[in-house]
Amino acid sequence: MTAPLLLSRNEIDDVRWNETVKNSEQHIIYAYSWYLDVVCEQWMALVWPAAEDYQVIMPLPVKKKWFIDVIQQPLFCQYLGIFSSGDLSKSVVEEFLKSLDRNFRYISTYNFNPSNTANLQPLIRRFNTFRLSENTTFLLSLRSCYENLSAGYSLDRKTNLKRSFTENWSFEKSQDFKPLVEMFQQNHESKIAGGVRKSTYEILSQLLEKISENQSLEIWYAIKDNLLHSGVLIVKSENKAIYLFNAADKIGRKGNARTIMLDKFFKENADSSILFDFESPDVESIASFYRSFGANAANYFGIKKNDLFFPFKQIQNRRLKKMLNTRPTLSEDF
Repeated sequence: MTAPLLLSRNEIDDVRWNETVKNSEQHIIYAYSWYLDVVCEQWMALVWPAAEDYQVIMPLPVKKKWFIDVIQQPLFCQYLGIFSSGDLSKSVVEEFLKSLDRNFRYISTYNFNPSNTANLQPLIRRFNTFRLSENTTFLLSLRSCYENLSAGYSLDRKTNLKRSFTENWSFEKSQDFKPLVEMFQQNHESKIAGGVRKSTYEILSQLLEKISENQSLEIWYAIKDNLLHSGVLIVKSENKAIYLFNAADKIGRKGNARTIMLDKFFKENADSSILFDFESPDVESIASFYRSFGANAANYFGIKKNDLFFPFKQIQNRRLKKMLNTRPTLSEDF
């Protein structure tokens, strides 16, 4: 087969690109051009078989460092990877990995979507320039009736859900995300090592505006005594839903507000084709919370690469030793 083509952002046909994403087995909202335009400083793509025919595509978030293109997974974008309009073969995946390796000397981090895992499994370890990580998110299929879904909750989750019913919560669906962001700033920001940059909130606000324009945004607030105490933000696209952002104050946490709001979402969407992605960070206490809803672990690969020239390679290696090996996230559940 011919090698994939590397295209810059201005060479990408948005209509053709978004149709490929929409119709792909790997479909996820992160890969739409309008989403990438917000969360990425800039982005490029590998496409195959031709610039006029997008059968297989791979978005590449790029930053300029040391006068070279560096791939870095952006915030609010758990994974990307390879998307195909038809069946994706191992030979095509291998050609995309070869092109990625050939065109980029430095990959800060890049995550492939869980649907790529089966094809990547026998191939990716052959590339000795890639440093590999195996990550996990938690997925819950809503194809069952609510009775079956709730039967899958852990005993602890069922107990906390019963407790939340005694809290006299009222609920409001909204498209206004500003109270949720403010709640996060007041109750969660101080717990994040290094804090949260102002630019992160600016990106989040731009992103939520754009998601709302595409009618993909669902926000729930839990209210008591006319005050908001918790909120969850869910992004829906085709048959996927993502638990993108949430916050709660002390009253909301104690009253299990996020538990009951997630339960309400599952109840409303039971017996549907939706696959709910908890977008789990690699924090056991949070992963345990998501598992307690009966969600199943889904593995996906992440890669890093450092093939820079001297002395940049050595400088960056020293920097990485001082950093925690975590993916960027603003999700928190306690």
